[in-house]
Amino acid sequence: MWKIKDPELKRKMNQFISDEDINQLCKKQMKGISKCIFFFEDSGVSIRIDKSFFEEFPEYNPDGWNPFPAYRPPRAGNYLVYLNGRFEHQIRVSYFNTDYRSWDQYADASVLAFKELKIEPPGEDVLKFGRANRE
Repeated sequence: MWKIKDPELKRKMNQFISDEDINQLCKKQMKGISKCIFFFEDSGVSIRIDKSFFEEFPEYNPDGWNPFPAYRPPRAGNYLVYLNGRFEHQIRVSYFNTDYRSWDQYADASVLAFKELKIEPPGEDVLKFGRANRE
C-alpha cells in the first residue's frame, strides 16, 4: 500500500483525500514518467506532490508471511515465526502477547516474519474412534 511518509503532510492530505484513494492514485501514477503524483479536486484545485514523499508498504496478509516488525500480529495468539541469527532460519511456533506487544519465547530481533497459525480441530470421526478405544 502506498502511503505518504511525512505524518504532517499525510494529516493535511487526509482532509481532502483518503488513504485508500492516495494508494490507488499512486498505483496508477508511480510508474509514469512524471516526477509527481497529481491529485485533482472537483472544485478546480489541483495538488501535485513529488514521488519521493511516498513509500510503498507491504499490505498485511492474513494467509501468508508478514514482515516483522513492519507489521505486528493483529491479535494475541500462536503464530508461525521465521527466525534468524542463532536460530539459523528456523520456523517455530510462538505466542504473541498483545499486552506487551512481543513474543513469549523470542526477542523481537530474532523474528524476521510471522504467519497466522491456523489449525483445525479433529473431526468427529477421529474423536469417536478415540472415545471408543478408551472404554
